[in-house]
Amino acid sequence: MVYSRKVNGKIYTFGVSGRLYKSNVLLYDHQTESLWSQLMEKAVAGPLAGKKLTKLNASRTSWKAWMKKNPHTLVLSTDTGYARNYSKDPYKGYYRTLGIWFPVGDVRTDLSPKEMVLGIEINGEARAYPLALLREMPGMVKDEVAGKPVQIEVAADGEIVGVRDHRGEPVPSIFSYWFAWQAFHPETTVYSKEK
Repeated sequence: MVYSRKVNGKIYTFGVSGRLYKSNVLLYDHQTESLWSQLMEKAVAGPLAGKKLTKLNASRTSWKAWMKKNPHTLVLSTDTGYARNYSKDPYKGYYRTLGIWFPVGDVRTDLSPKEMVLGIEINGEARAYPLALLREMPGMVKDEVAGKPVQIEVAADGEIVGVRDHRGEPVPSIFSYWFAWQAFHPETTVYSKEK
């Protein structure tokens, strides 16, 4: 998910706070040092507590697919002047383990805690789409969330190409671990082929 930096008409700059809530990283804004929850889409502490973030349309894609559509793309250099190895992933071991490093409360057993899902919330109704299931369904997966049509386009290689409504307008969605999605959306339903 990508959010606008503009809140109530003012532009803020954000950073990673190093703090977690329900095992999900909290951001902070440099101007007020308020803490912001990505999955709650709002400030949860500080002078701006309760202020909402505005979702922006964004897509997640493979480098190969991106370059096919945008062959003249420039890539940010890792030559930053800092002695940091940007190719080293600090969470590498976390992806492979089954456990969750930090508590989130009870985790529903609909899916395994670290199963990746595509999460969609419309008008307060949330649904999780297991990526493993979507990869088995190339083409257009049609569904409804809160009575609104949702179409998830899945490429032949299993990549999620887009999430749109029946008019072709983008529908905000987020890729998340199941444990995090259900922690912030306790009433979420889980998509299945039978729906």
